[in-house]
Amino acid sequence: MNAAGYAIAGELTPRMRDVLQAAARGATVDSTADELGVSSSTVRTIRAAALARLGVHTIGAAIAEAYRAGVL
Repeated sequence: MNAAGYAIAGELTPRMRDVLQAAARGATVDSTADELGVSSSTVRTIRAAALARLGVHTIGAAIAEAYRAGVL
């Protein structure tokens, strides 16, 4: 479990993983939205939810935590 109390691999949705993978590749919010066929606002919401579940405050920390947990 992480600091937020979630079992990381089981608690990230497939869409959260998609968004984190895009961020790890250096994709912008807008390009991620285009790639996934959703709005930029939706990507921001998904990113915020992923950060909360991972118990971190930045997208970089979220990516690092997801890699450490073997999710990405």
